[in-house]
Amino acid sequence: MKSLILAIFVGVAGVEMAAASGFGLYQASARSSALGGAVIGRAVDASANFHNPATLADLTNITVTAGFITEHPRGRLRVEGGPAATMDPGLFWLPHFQVAVPLPLDFTFGLGLMPEYGLGSAYDESWALKGNSIETTVMSFTLNPNLAYAITEDWSVAAGFKFMYFDFEQFSHPTLYGARREQRLKGDNGMSDISWQVGTRYRLLDNLAFGLVYKAPTEVHVKGSSQMDVPGFPTNGRAETRMRLPQSITAGFNWDITEKWHLGGAVAWTEWSSIGVLDFALGSVHKPIQLKWEDTWRVAVGATWDFADDWSALASYVFETDCSGEQISTMLPATDRHMLSAGLSWRFTENLEFDLAYTIILMEGKRTHSTGELTDPTVYEYRAIRGICHAGGFSVTYRF
Repeated sequence: MKSLILAIFVGVAGVEMAAASGFGLYQASARSSALGGAVIGRAVDASANFHNPATLADLTNITVTAGFITEHPRGRLRVEGGPAATMDPGLFWLPHFQVAVPLPLDFTFGLGLMPEYGLGSAYDESWALKGNSIETTVMSFTLNPNLAYAITEDWSVAAGFKFMYFDFEQFSHPTLYGARREQRLKGDNGMSDISWQVGTRYRLLDNLAFGLVYKAPTEVHVKGSSQMDVPGFPTNGRAETRMRLPQSITAGFNWDITEKWHLGGAVAWTEWSSIGVLDFALGSVHKPIQLKWEDTWRVAVGATWDFADDWSALASYVFETDCSGEQISTMLPATDRHMLSAGLSWRFTENLEFDLAYTIILMEGKRTHSTGELTDPTVYEYRAIRGICHAGGFSVTYRF
């Protein structure tokens, strides 16, 4: 029974490591994605709910933004002494819905719904670390109501709550009683976990504004089940863990250089190092997992060119550091990442806008190591050869 418990623990632990490997999702709308999230000082649409709720005060009409982002991550890993393995989980669809409603007395209400964390990884069943992971999917959706208040024409503040749904599913082939077994894990938090965020924005000049956002950590309680094919042995059971998704601070500016050219910048810090120990449980048995994660930094620069009365071209560059430290998970081989984005915005009418975005994410190579599974904790040296992710997005914004 102890071996079975360890096998279940490694599956749940692997899912959380992957979610923490710098794969937060920032695609609150196609336009803000094309700008790399460098919209902390000014609202470009109702995605202000996610990026900086204080900029909701910029939206003087009821504003609705809705659409989707697609992502297709791929990568290659080579375990020392073995052939290269390909990671290709397929195409993911990430919907978003954002709304902003001006209220009396200089208040603005906002509501956002979007995935805030997510990943997908899939390997061939013959690869060397199949006991760690073959296929993993993690997805969260955050319902985010906010209230902004314009203290003066230049200074606004906001606060909001985040109600998060967190779901995972994993398939692996761990070793148990001298044989390879099929293990499937799945679970969620039942949207029972709540966090919060605050933001402020100050317009230093008519054409220059600065913003600051703090997102509090989220304590997530995931309850799941495990199934494993061990003939004649009761292998199905409950598994659960409490995890702490980290806090973050983002600062940024937006500058209208001319009537046609606009520039934005943002710097974000995320405290992944605060997750020191994860404690997994199957019934009354507990297993602490020591982690060695590091804080991450994200730097973004985005530009807009209004090249016609109704058309704008968008572009951005983002650099994000890796949080995995000395040891990473095969769920999502994390490395430093470079993100290049481009987009197009068309104001079809005075009230209706269409936005398109495309992002290519380039993941650097990295030499590192990982344990194969807790029932046989061999340390494998391997190299993340390269990784790439294509992301496309479309949004519609209507201002009533």
